[in-house]
Amino acid sequence: MAPVHELFLNGFHLSLSSETFSACRMALPDNKQLKELRRAHEDWFIYWREGFLYAIPRSDSPRTSIGNPVTLQCSEHLQFIVSLIDSLLPKKFPGYDAFRRHPFAFAGKKDELVSASAAKLRTKPALLKYFTIRPTFILEAKIIETVPDQTTIGLFLTINTRWETTADLSALEAAGANLSGLYVVRRNPLPGERRLVGQISSITGSTVHLSAAYDDRTTIGADEVFLEGSKTSFARCLKALLGRDYEFFEQTRQREEAKLLSGPAVNEMVGQFHQFFRKDPALPLTEQLTVTIGEHLKLTNTNAYQTIHQAPPVQYYFDSARTKASPYPWVGIKQYGPFSKDTFPKRTPTILVVFPDTAQGATEKFLNSFRNGLATPKPQYEGGFAKLFGLLNPTFTLCKVPLVSTTNPAMAYQRAIEESLAANSNIDAAIVVLMDQHAELPDTNSPYLTAKATLMLAGIPAQEIKVSRFTKLPYELQYLLANFAVALYAKMNGTPWTVNQDTTISDELIIGIGTSEVRKNRFSDRARYVGITTVFRGDGNYLLSHVGKECAYEEYPQVLQESTERLLQEIKQRNGWNPGDNVRLIFHTYKPLKSIEIAEIAKRAALAVGSEQTIEFAFLTVTIEHPFLLVDPQQPGITSRYGDRGNAKGILVPERGTITQLGRYTRLVCTNGPFLIKHENAPLPAPLLVHIHKGSTFNDLTYLSEQVLKFTGLSWRSTLPAKKPVSIYYSELIAGLLGRLRNVPGWSPAVLNTRLRASRWFL
Repeated sequence: MAPVHELFLNGFHLSLSSETFSACRMALPDNKQLKELRRAHEDWFIYWREGFLYAIPRSDSPRTSIGNPVTLQCSEHLQFIVSLIDSLLPKKFPGYDAFRRHPFAFAGKKDELVSASAAKLRTKPALLKYFTIRPTFILEAKIIETVPDQTTIGLFLTINTRWETTADLSALEAAGANLSGLYVVRRNPLPGERRLVGQISSITGSTVHLSAAYDDRTTIGADEVFLEGSKTSFARCLKALLGRDYEFFEQTRQREEAKLLSGPAVNEMVGQFHQFFRKDPALPLTEQLTVTIGEHLKLTNTNAYQTIHQAPPVQYYFDSARTKASPYPWVGIKQYGPFSKDTFPKRTPTILVVFPDTAQGATEKFLNSFRNGLATPKPQYEGGFAKLFGLLNPTFTLCKVPLVSTTNPAMAYQRAIEESLAANSNIDAAIVVLMDQHAELPDTNSPYLTAKATLMLAGIPAQEIKVSRFTKLPYELQYLLANFAVALYAKMNGTPWTVNQDTTISDELIIGIGTSEVRKNRFSDRARYVGITTVFRGDGNYLLSHVGKECAYEEYPQVLQESTERLLQEIKQRNGWNPGDNVRLIFHTYKPLKSIEIAEIAKRAALAVGSEQTIEFAFLTVTIEHPFLLVDPQQPGITSRYGDRGNAKGILVPERGTITQLGRYTRLVCTNGPFLIKHENAPLPAPLLVHIHKGSTFNDLTYLSEQVLKFTGLSWRSTLPAKKPVSIYYSELIAGLLGRLRNVPGWSPAVLNTRLRASRWFL
C-alpha cells in the first residue's frame, strides 16, 4: 500500500483581515441570562464564554447599548469569530431560506430525487408528487490545527438530503398506507411553536387521533398536519402507493442519491461552492474585520511534520500464543477455528430453534444449511457450524409456534417458548425465526422482542432471523450464515477472534461508557438515564458489561461513578492487581451528556480503585456525527463485481487506517476503505472523530487512534469491521435494545448483570 501524502477536506481555508477587532464586553458569570439578554438587545450579536459576554452591533445605529468597548486579539477569540461567521453566512445566500440557522442549513432548488427516481415508472400515483427529497447544504466554521501551532479556521460543507411529504393523510389511508405509529408535524407552526405534534393512533374522517403528543393532547385536525418526513414514513407510504414497483423505485432513488453523496459527487460539489465563493470571497464581520473564503483545504505531509499517518493493517488472531493469524477474520475462522476453540465451555451446546408453523419447511432447510454447510463454486460456509467453530455434535431442539390459529403472535411465541423450557431447561442459546410481517409490529406486541425477553429472563441469549432471509441464493446465503454463526457463537460466550495488541508493561483495559435515555416516548418531559459500561482487554477480548440503575439527570454523575468503581473493583480482583502495578485505563465514550463531565467522573473512579497502583488514564470521545470528510484524489476505486457497466466503487475514498491530525487533541480515523464499500452508489464514508480529554495522563494519540481502528475490527455481529469501535458500538446496541425491551410486559433488566453479564446477547 503506497503511503498517502495528500488528502482534501470538504472545506475552505478562511483568512482574517486583521489581528484585532473591536467588540463590547461585560462580566456575566452565569449564562442563564443569555436568552433574555438576546431578546432585549436584538440589534447585537451576543456571545458568552468563561464568565464574559461579548457583543458586536448588527447595524450602524443599534437601539440599545451593552457592555464596554474593548479591542480583542483574534488569536485569543477564535471561537467567538467562528460563531460570528456562522451567524453571517446566510448573507452569502440571499435567495435561500435557512431551515436551520445554527449551523446554517438550506435546501437546494434544482434537484429533486423522487421525481427523478419515478421518471421510468410504468404508472405514477397522483399522491407521489407530494413526496420530495431535496439536497441540503450545511455550512459551518470550525477551528483546526493540522500542523502544530498553526491554528486556523475552515469553512466546512456537509451535503445531505431533506425528506418531506405534504400528502393528505386521509388520501394516504385510502390508498392503503398504514399510518399508525407514524409522527405528524404542523403545516404552519407559529413563531416559537413546536413543529412536531404527536404520534398517530388512528384517523377518523378529518380528525387525527394521537397515541402520544406534547401537552397531552389526544387529537388534531388532519388539515393542520403533515406526516413527518422520515425514511420510515416514506417507506410505509410508498410501498403502499407503488406496490411491486417500489423496489425498482428504491434502487433508482439510491442511484440518484449517489449523485449527491458519493466521493466524486461530494468532491464536485465542494468545487462548485469554491467557484461560487471565488466570485465574492469577502464576508465582513465587523467594521475592522473581514474574513476571506479561500482555497480548498488540503492536508499534506512534509519533511518537517507528518499530518497524515497510515496505520498498519489490523491483524486478527485465533490463539492466545498469536501463532495463528490472518488479515481477514473469516479466513482465519475457516483455517484455524475460533480464538476460544480449545477453551469454549460448551463443546456440545443445546440450541433451541423457535419457528412459526407457517414456515416450518423453510426453517428446516435453513437449519440444515446452517448445521451442515453449503457447497457453492466459491465456498465460504463449508462444513457447517460445528466444524467451523470446533463444536462436538451440537443439538438443535425444535420449538414450533402455532401462528395459524392465533391472532396474537407475540403471546404465541411466549407460550411456545415457556412450554419448551419447561420440558428442557438445559438450553445454551436460541434461534428465533420470525415472519416478515411481524417486523413492524409495535414493541408491546412484537414477537421478536417478546421472544427475546422471555428467553433472556431464563438466561438464554437469542439470535433472530426473518424468513425472507432464507430465500437468498446459495452464494449470498453463505455470507449470511457466516455472520449468523459468528454472532451466535459470541452470544454463547465464545470469542471468535482477537486483534494484535502492542505489548506494553501496563495492564491495559478499554472501557466503553454509554448512556441510555429512558422516557415513555418522544414527548415525555422527564427522562431517566442508565449508564452502560463495557470492558475489554487491550487485545479486544470482551470481558463483561454492566447496566446501571435508572436515575435522574442530576443523580447521574454519582451513580455512574459508583457503578464504574464497582466494575473496576471486580476487574482489579479478576486481574490480580498488586501494589505498584502499572495499569492503563482507556475510556471511550460516544456522546457525553450535556454539562456532565464524564471524563472527570471516570478519572475519579479509576483513582479511587487503583490507589495502590500506578494508574495511567486516557479519555477519548469517539463520534461519527461531525462535519468533516476526507477525499483521496489518488484513489481510483475498485471495480465492483456487480457494478453497472463496470463502474468502480470507493472512488476517492481514503484507505482504511488513514489517520490525520485535525487539531492538537483531535484525529480523524478512516475505518471504511474502498475494499469495504459495498457498491458504487454508496456515500462517501465519514471518518471517526477521535478527541482526547486534556486531563488525560496517557496522551499518545497515534497509539490511541490505532487502537480505536483495531476495535472496529472486533465486532462479532459480522465478519466485516464495524464503523465504530466495539467499545462504543456495543454500548449503543445495549442501549437500543434496552429501550425497546422496556415496552415488553414482564421484562426486567436485572438478568443483564447476572447470568448474561459476559454474554454478547445484544449482537
